[in-house]
Amino acid sequence: MTEDEIIDKAEALPDRFANRVSESTLWSIKRMRGGGEYGELTIELAASLAAHNAPVTAAERDELLALLEAMDMPTDPIGQLNVQG
Repeated sequence: MTEDEIIDKAEALPDRFANRVSESTLWSIKRMRGGGEYGELTIELAASLAAHNAPVTAAERDELLALLEAMDMPTDPIGQLNVQG
């Protein structure tokens, strides 16, 4: 995954998952997006989804995992995601 692909995918995450995270998490990850902190944004989002047992698709899980791996971020929350369908 190229740096541009990482940025494009990570920048879309807050809007895509807005209805599955708390307002405070959404505010936090939007600020991270604004600051270009894409790794932190992705790990925070994954951790929040896991902590709140929010449903994600297998494709969404795989995308989050690929992003975290591409940025050399921890992938611990991925195994705890509530994968549906």
